[in-house]
Amino acid sequence: MSYYHLSFETALTREPKPVSIIRVDPTGLEAPRRALEVLRAGGLVVFPTEDGYLVGCSAADPAAITRLREASGAGAGSLTTLVARRESAGGTTPAARVPRHLVALALVQGAGSLTATPGVPSGRPAPNAQRVVFHLGDKVDLVLDAGPIHRQPAAPAAAAGGGR
Repeated sequence: MSYYHLSFETALTREPKPVSIIRVDPTGLEAPRRALEVLRAGGLVVFPTEDGYLVGCSAADPAAITRLREASGAGAGSLTTLVARRESAGGTTPAARVPRHLVALALVQGAGSLTATPGVPSGRPAPNAQRVVFHLGDKVDLVLDAGPIHRQPAAPAAAAGGGR
């Protein structure tokens, strides 16, 4: 694991803050302690999933969810809930899913359910952490960088009616 910081210059009157980036092993089975601390404190974390990078917060923290929506510009319909087990979502969050990426799964298991969004204008998960940081800058508190995510293309739909 390695740590490094980025700082962003802004035209605003506020002081820019450094963004911590932790390089993580994509096959890691344990979430970095710092990421769990940030989430529990209401912070925003960029993390890898099987589809690309998302920015998220604790799903149990309404103030953090508001901050996530304000930082990313995401509407309520573009938020996803990530859970460790499908049964833990219950009937109240039909959009909940269990991540398949080991880093995301370890994060959810350590922090509880997460609310997340891509955080980039395309509305699709970014292929690398840097793209999310480029768009959100120092609005995020921590970045877990597991390297580029290569999405698998969707499998073609089976031909209807069988072969004739």
